[in-house]
Amino acid sequence: MGLDLEEEEKEVKTAPKTRTKRTKELLEEHAKRMEDLKEEHGNLEKEIEALDSEEKALGVKDAINLKITHEKFGAGNITKQDGKYIEVEFSDVVKKFVLPGAIADGYLKIDDEDLLDYYKKRNDIHNRSLKAHLALRSNEFAMERLQDDIDKLNEKSK
Repeated sequence: MGLDLEEEEKEVKTAPKTRTKRTKELLEEHAKRMEDLKEEHGNLEKEIEALDSEEKALGVKDAINLKITHEKFGAGNITKQDGKYIEVEFSDVVKKFVLPGAIADGYLKIDDEDLLDYYKKRNDIHNRSLKAHLALRSNEFAMERLQDDIDKLNEKSK
């Protein structure tokens, strides 16, 4: 009747796992971080809504038949507008540009200061919206990764 090591090993292996102090601390830290990320997510959604409202308040101005000047191609006329894309007919070539950036950034010059101001405001809103959408996606990915970490810690302690 020697030592029965196999039975002792079985007992050790079947003992229920308990959460270690470090696991509990990590879970608490992750839960706090998740709350912060959810709050940030809500703030970003509100910012995007505000930018959409600001853009809607500006209205939409048709650029067709607008006289413009380009540094390389000279004087031209906007002949077609499809959403944010425009076609400009110059004396010897037709080129495509993206609104509002082409006018706001000075690639296409216009004489009407009010219209220039409109395109600059629209471009500013567009750029801030892109930045907010990028931050929102980044936030969502961070929440997914954090949730995966929380799930792994919970599995480990089962």
